[in-house]
Amino acid sequence: MKEYLKVIEQIYETFDQFKILVAQEVKEAQQLESFALTPQQEMMMVYIIRNQPVTSNDIAAYLNISKSAVSQVIPKLEEKKMINRQVNPSNRREIYITLGPRGQEYLQLLNHIDELLVRKYYSKVKLEELRDVLAILNKIVE
Repeated sequence: MKEYLKVIEQIYETFDQFKILVAQEVKEAQQLESFALTPQQEMMMVYIIRNQPVTSNDIAAYLNISKSAVSQVIPKLEEKKMINRQVNPSNRREIYITLGPRGQEYLQLLNHIDELLVRKYYSKVKLEELRDVLAILNKIVE
């Protein structure tokens, strides 16, 4: 047990160092701040980006939060033009959420930052090793 705890502590420290590196790179792309998103809004936007179109229920289930918590955030994102809401023509009680114009800009900026991180950091590691890291993380999450 002690050895596991020792390794886990080292993993946490390394993740912290990595987060600092990423934060420095993102700071250079200060345009992210212009979106003025809260951490919860950021998590919702990332989910929407990866899964659109989505519903409020989808977001609540994924983030493990109440539908009312989602319902409080969605109008704020819509007001910022980050998302659009559209009635599902097949089920008029259901609303689809997709990226709005500012959401598209946000996606482009995130893609730019990802490319920068790949060029500067991830490309220094063999692709096979990155796949191994992914497999290990997936095993832990399961």
